[in-house]
Amino acid sequence: MKTADAVVIGGGIMGASAAHFLARKGFGRVVLIERGRLAGVSTGHSAAIVRTYYSNPITLELAKRALHMFEHDRALLGGDCGFRPIGFLLLIGERLRATGEHILESERRHGLHVEDLSPEDIGEFAPQLSLDGVARGILEPRSGYADPTRTVENLVAAARPWGLEPRAGVAATGVRLRGDRVVAVESEQGMIETNVAVNAAGPWAGRVGSWLGLGYSLRWSRESDLFVEPPAGFGDLPVVSDPGLRFYLRPCGEDRIIVGLGAPKDIEPVDPDDCDSGLDPGTRERIERPLFERIPALANARHLGGYASIYTITDDWHPIVGPEPGIEGYYAFFGGSGHGFKLGPPIGEALADVICGETPAIDLSPFRPGRFIDGEPLTSAWGEGNRG
Repeated sequence: MKTADAVVIGGGIMGASAAHFLARKGFGRVVLIERGRLAGVSTGHSAAIVRTYYSNPITLELAKRALHMFEHDRALLGGDCGFRPIGFLLLIGERLRATGEHILESERRHGLHVEDLSPEDIGEFAPQLSLDGVARGILEPRSGYADPTRTVENLVAAARPWGLEPRAGVAATGVRLRGDRVVAVESEQGMIETNVAVNAAGPWAGRVGSWLGLGYSLRWSRESDLFVEPPAGFGDLPVVSDPGLRFYLRPCGEDRIIVGLGAPKDIEPVDPDDCDSGLDPGTRERIERPLFERIPALANARHLGGYASIYTITDDWHPIVGPEPGIEGYYAFFGGSGHGFKLGPPIGEALADVICGETPAIDLSPFRPGRFIDGEPLTSAWGEGNRG
């Protein structure tokens, strides 16, 4: 193939979403190139939690749209994405009581059904939890989790009839300009002439930007999860996030639980080209310590292994999305900072509108690449870090 109407670089949730919605809108031939396999790095290792507890208005609006999309995944995301609406429970200690109240009110203002739980309510809902230090809980009954790899595969497969052509195992090697206009994307299999290039390269987005003389401020953090097998008679749990003890968990099928370190995140610097995907003993212990404190019944649970992957983090922990002034036909879409899975589909939908010259239902301008130069980084009631 020598030409395309758009080339999307990167086959994670962001690239797949952008390519899917461009094709769905009838943009023409959309080529999605991914140097490895689809959803092979950050997306495939995502906990894939779909929840709405955000304090930033645009992020909350996108998360609301994401929840709707996963609830109607066959119609809106190309197929069954394995979404399980088991509920999302946020545990709030006294120190974060005011922040929790802010989030609760914000979600209700956006028309979301959330419940304010007392410790007694939490004890009835999730009796497995030790509630030392818990002042209240926020429950999102509609939230839950999905299958990240299946979601990407559905987005890609469903859009093939509309003109999406995936090229897994093909690395991009350059973006060619004529003056200030994109005219081609170079790859290991040759040059693809195009007027539209979307940089959704995840941990390698900075490298793609450098081909155009763009210097993005990005950091990379090694992010780890482990699996445990709950004991017999353990019962069901919702997705649980515990900012006080800084961990989260969710069921993973019928016979295991996935657990990871939660907000506020400590950045563990890593080279994207040299990230050990194994779970090291020290990280395992750091995850197990708060888990066993909050759920003593899991202290003797069977360990089922784990893995490590990569967060791509921007300066304000929110994605960089949109056109770059002075480069016609180039669009950024990366830097999920831990929020990328759930936000990928609604941002991809809105970005497709922008690329097509239409006004999106959700204004993406707060995510524009130039917001840092403009002195308008996004903020959050949660403060610094991966909090949203």
